[in-house]
Amino acid sequence: MLFSGAFDVGDMIFALRRSNSLCVRLDGMELETLYQRYCIRLKHALFLSCLSVAAATSAGLLITTCVMEDLTIGLLPITTMSILTFALFCILLASQFPIILESDAWALVSSLLIAVIVTTSILLLGQRHAPLPLFALLLAIHTMLPLSRAVALALAAVVTAAYMGWSIADRVNDERHSHYLQLIPECVLLVTASCTGLYYRHMTEAAHRRTFVGTRTCIESRVKLECEKEQQEQLLLSVIPAYIAAEVG
Repeated sequence: MLFSGAFDVGDMIFALRRSNSLCVRLDGMELETLYQRYCIRLKHALFLSCLSVAAATSAGLLITTCVMEDLTIGLLPITTMSILTFALFCILLASQFPIILESDAWALVSSLLIAVIVTTSILLLGQRHAPLPLFALLLAIHTMLPLSRAVALALAAVVTAAYMGWSIADRVNDERHSHYLQLIPECVLLVTASCTGLYYRHMTEAAHRRTFVGTRTCIESRVKLECEKEQQEQLLLSVIPAYIAAEVG
């Protein structure tokens, strides 16, 4: 995962050479921009992977539902899965265009659409078993959707609150199966999913930063050595004739 989108070493060398015109100064802002570009590229790859898996899984569940569901009983499962599958494939198709995928507005809108559609489908179809697929959704929100940490945390809180509200309303309407105490482990499960996602995201970002700093240090040393070599050659040419310097080199 750490090297799934390898650093642009050539770009980094170019940035270091530009910032080392006198082999003294390092332009931190330019390298930070390069690091941010790497992180964005990695998020896009994770987003497309998550979307592809979700669309394929939804299509498989739709086919299974069509085969096993008794159409005379109800069309809700098939209708819900059809809408979910269609929406996921549309978002996946639109995300194949780089101009759309690199848009911050599209990243936010598509992530919100995915969260809303998937959460609604889970609540309609999962019923009492909804916490399990919601656990996976919360992990994806924190680790795979192209959202900032604050937005991901707010979205996860909304999803958790939506399920808790729906679950309480369902128990109020169905007095035979109230089981209000069951809400406690369900809430703990969803909060644990968010905590796990936040922890994984923090550790991954820290590992990416360490990897980038290590790569930058190695390339910086290489560039400085090249600069020192060029300075030595220029100094040698300024002291002795060129043909003697060529023989010495």
